[in-house]
Amino acid sequence: MPYQTWHGKSASYKYLRVWGSPTYVKRLVGHKLDSRSSLYRFIGYPKETSGYYFYVPSKQKVFFSRNVVFLERGFPTNTRRDELLLEESSEAPQSNAGTSSAPIVSTDNVPILRRSAKVPQPPKRYGFLGVIGQLDNDPKAYGEAI
Repeated sequence: MPYQTWHGKSASYKYLRVWGSPTYVKRLVGHKLDSRSSLYRFIGYPKETSGYYFYVPSKQKVFFSRNVVFLERGFPTNTRRDELLLEESSEAPQSNAGTSSAPIVSTDNVPILRRSAKVPQPPKRYGFLGVIGQLDNDPKAYGEAI
């Protein structure tokens, strides 16, 4: 509210981000075959410049960058809980299908490739070459040439 009374317009909140959200930070230098960005966590704003501070969990360091993409749509998610649920569902006992007497038949739904019935023809601009090939009166042997 003080900003609005002082400047006569409402404050812009487009640069505010969720603390701890995952972000892709673009690397400015690196090998040409390396990935162009890495996944880090947003932890704050610097006072002196425009940009963001990020935390690198593997090195336990903090750095500053401007070139970022925030992944706020899927945040906050409990990925560890989701992984545990997937592991539990895969470990669930399954019915013993090996005791049934019916043979298991694998049917692959492979689409049949369609081939065109169109006969390929050379372009019309090469038409004179076809005529020359048909009117070829060159001798086939040395005796015919003499």
